[in-house]
Amino acid sequence: MIKVIDYKDTTNIYELYQEVLKLSKFAYMSGWYFRYCYPVFVYLCGMFENIPQHHPFLLQHQPNFRDIGGMRTLDGHTVKTGLLYRSGDLSRLSEEDIRKIEEIGIRMIIDFRSDRELMNYPTPRISTVKDNKRITIIDSARETAERMMVENDKEGLETLLVRDYRRMVRDHQDDLREFFRVLATTVNLPLVYHCAAGKDRTGLASYLLLIAVGVTAEDAWKDYFLSNEHLKPVVDKIVRKIIDAGNPNGEIIRPLMEVRTEYLNAALDEINDRYGTIDIFLTDVLHADRPALKRKYLR
Repeated sequence: MIKVIDYKDTTNIYELYQEVLKLSKFAYMSGWYFRYCYPVFVYLCGMFENIPQHHPFLLQHQPNFRDIGGMRTLDGHTVKTGLLYRSGDLSRLSEEDIRKIEEIGIRMIIDFRSDRELMNYPTPRISTVKDNKRITIIDSARETAERMMVENDKEGLETLLVRDYRRMVRDHQDDLREFFRVLATTVNLPLVYHCAAGKDRTGLASYLLLIAVGVTAEDAWKDYFLSNEHLKPVVDKIVRKIIDAGNPNGEIIRPLMEVRTEYLNAALDEINDRYGTIDIFLTDVLHADRPALKRKYLR
């Protein structure tokens, strides 16, 4: 008899692994596996109650929430702190997390997630927020990843996000253009922009934004890789739990849970192949008002 388990409940999620194991090895590696395990990371990265209370993160239940301010630009300016925040999914915030966001004074949320993601994991009410802006960048890797998990396709999973970063550059120029328009014109500051894990869609948007205001590529890369540092405790725990549940191939999902050099490089290669330089892409394709952004977000 298989138990009925609420997969949205983190106290039960690893019990689910054991139940699926009872269905046989095939069932474990079937679509069931990816349907339940990958969302654990993507959406529940802030839900673990046992993240140490002395953690360095701003929010207990969303470790990838962070201020992108403080970085120096090539012309000697600094990105203002307290205005621009990036994050993962906000649906699992505790009351204390919400209070901290309200203390920061967040007035606008830019949500890159799809309708499906938002329906399953809605953003809680935050009293200071005046504008919830949807700019949808589709997470198309999910269905492909499910098939690759069924086939135990390690190489495919390692290159899946390489292709997806290129796709984001090709297919979401209108959305990235809107992102820059909103940043240049909104009066609702400070703001936070986010996707699900806060690492891929948000990571690409952050890199482009930092380059647009004049931050060095080296420092923009450092910000990109901070997601690995912030999410490592969660990623390690999920991989370990999968292995402990009886699947020796638990590490196969790690490429989906991290940012890697080859992912962002794929987006930059797509930009360079199509447009020549990232400056041309920002100015001529995304119509980023770089002078306005610099006036607004630099000191």
